[in-house]
Amino acid sequence: MLYIRVMTATKRKIEMNILNKYCTFFFLSLMFLSCNGQSNQAKVDTTSKAIKENQREIKIPLPKNGFYCALLDSKGTLWFGSRGNGVFKLENNSVINYTKENGLCSNDISCISEDRKGNLWFGTTNGVCRFNGKAFINLQIPQSDTSSVWLDKVYPIVNPNQIMSILEDKRGNLWFGTNGAGVYKYDGKSFTQHLSKIGKIYEDGLQHNIVLSIIEDLKGNLWFTSLSHGGVSVYDGKEFKHYTNELSDDFIRIAYCDKKGNILLGTHGNRKGGLDLFDGKNFTTFHKTDDGLSTNNVRWIFEDKKGKFWIGSGNSQLSIFDGKHFKVFKGNGGREYDRIIFILEDAQNNVWFGNRNGLWKFDGKKVIEMTQT
Repeated sequence: MLYIRVMTATKRKIEMNILNKYCTFFFLSLMFLSCNGQSNQAKVDTTSKAIKENQREIKIPLPKNGFYCALLDSKGTLWFGSRGNGVFKLENNSVINYTKENGLCSNDISCISEDRKGNLWFGTTNGVCRFNGKAFINLQIPQSDTSSVWLDKVYPIVNPNQIMSILEDKRGNLWFGTNGAGVYKYDGKSFTQHLSKIGKIYEDGLQHNIVLSIIEDLKGNLWFTSLSHGGVSVYDGKEFKHYTNELSDDFIRIAYCDKKGNILLGTHGNRKGGLDLFDGKNFTTFHKTDDGLSTNNVRWIFEDKKGKFWIGSGNSQLSIFDGKHFKVFKGNGGREYDRIIFILEDAQNNVWFGNRNGLWKFDGKKVIEMTQT
C-alpha cells in the first residue's frame, strides 16, 4: 500500500513553484550524466517495476466524520465529500483536499454533481458553490426561513439552506433539492421554488419538505424524492404528478433510473418499506421479509456495468440484487459492510463504497480499504 501525505490546494501551489526550480536543476544534471555514461549503462528490468508501482494503492486520511458523498466526473477523476473536512480529489496517484480556505462555501459536503460544461457543483450546509477547475464560485440561493421553536426541538437537523441534491436537466436547468424548503429551479438567471408545500403538515403548522434525491429518467421526466411523507413527485416539463399511496412508504431516500428505464425507489422503511420498482405502469415492492432484502431502509442504489444492483442501507449490510435475488455482499474473510451511503464504479470497473467510518474499493476479487487513520 502506498501512503501519501494529502496536500491542500493552497499548499500545493507553493510547493509546485519550489519543485519546478529543483526539477530544472535535476534534469540538467541528469542529461550531463547520461551523455557521459552511455557506454557503461546497465540494463534495468522496468517491466517488473511498473507492475509493482501499479499494485500500490493511494490511501486517503479518514475525515473525522467520514465520507458522505462521491462522484466520478467525466474526466475519470474521483471526488469524495466529507462532513467537516471539505472535499477530496483523487487523481493521478495524488490526493488534493479542498476546504473553505480554497473558496468552498462550507466544509460540510452533502452532494456533488457535474454539469454538461464540466463544472462541478457542491451542495453544502451553507448553500451551493461551483468549481470550474480553477476557482470556486458561490451561487446565492434564496434564503428560506421555515424555522420554529417546535422544529428546533424535534427536528434540529432540518436546515432549509442546506443543499441535499443537485441535477442539471436536458434543458440546461439546474435543480437544487434542499433540507426542508423543497426544490429550487435555476435557469441561469433566476430561481423558482417548487414542492415546498409537499408532505406532512407538522405540529408547527408548516411543511418542511426534504428532497434528498433528484434524477432524470430516459424520457426526460424529473423525479424528486421526499423525506417528509411526500412520496415521490414526477415533473414532465409542464406539471408535477405525485405518488404516495402507490408506494410501500411515503418516506423516500433515493431514486434511481436503471439501464432499462425502470425507476427504483429506496424507502426509509416507516411503513412496510423496502425497494419499490416502477416499470412505467405499475409499482412492485421488494421487502425484507418477503424477498430477502437485508433491510427496508434503502439509502443508496447503484447498477454496475454487469447489470447488478448494489443496495446500501442506513441500518443494515451492503447487498447485491441480480434482478431476482438479494444477497449480502461479503468481502475479505467474509466481512460485511453496513450503513453504506454511496456507491459508484470507476473507469477500471472497480466499485467504490463508503460511509462515515471508511472508504473501500472492490476490484472484482478483493476489497481494499482506501483510508488511513
